[in-house]
Amino acid sequence: RVITGKPVITVGSVGLDDEFMSSLMPGKVTGTTGIEDLIERLSHNEFDLVAVGRSLLADPEWVMKVRGGRWEELNPFTSDALKTLI
Repeated sequence: RVITGKPVITVGSVGLDDEFMSSLMPGKVTGTTGIEDLIERLSHNEFDLVAVGRSLLADPEWVMKVRGGRWEELNPFTSDALKTLI
């Protein structure tokens, strides 16, 4: 955004403790993590939008749980969540 002045979206491992490719290994469970750093970066206008993918596949109630500070209730991502797309 600083470089172009255009709206920017960030994506990747939002609310997860592991990067994308390693989370696709069969049987791999990607844990959940806080989004404090993300919120801080958003408040400093580093980007305009945040895309959330795997966290929502694993837990359709993710937004409501995060909004309510119910971190302990978040479901971790597993590669089995991708089967919900078929």
